[in-house]
Amino acid sequence: MTLQNYISYFKEMLKPTAPMFRLVPPDKLGWKPDERSFTAGQLMAHMALSLALYGRGVAAGDWGYRSMREIFLANRRTPEMTAEEAIDLMERNADEFMRMIGTLSEEEFSFGEIDSPQLGRVPRWRAAMLAVEHHVNHKAELFMYLKLLGIRVHTGTLYTDGNVR
Repeated sequence: MTLQNYISYFKEMLKPTAPMFRLVPPDKLGWKPDERSFTAGQLMAHMALSLALYGRGVAAGDWGYRSMREIFLANRRTPEMTAEEAIDLMERNADEFMRMIGTLSEEEFSFGEIDSPQLGRVPRWRAAMLAVEHHVNHKAELFMYLKLLGIRVHTGTLYTDGNVR
């Protein structure tokens, strides 16, 4: 996978996120399926915030955290955001993520290695894929929140922005 293939793929995975955020009812931002979970508003914020973390981590090896424990503790303090706040932050952080990743050469992306709190020492492309996996996993989690809230969603909600081609 080339760097441009990766960027194109990640953009495709991000595209349905904003429309999905807009499905979260404003009166349900504080809802969560159990006490150990993010609220719906925190989950959207976490998804938006993590793009900046992954961008710095993949591009520069700067994760801002030394361990998964630090990350878990920080996650507990994730703010709650409205859909529009989370969309605005996600779009800014996605642009910054793509800019930072786009500064890498094909050589750096495909063959460079970095340390990551999640996986240890890994090829840079693998850490970049972790960013996609993280986003898609949380997008699926939000999808299930919506189902549990009785919101009508379907497979297209996960994979398209509503503009079926």
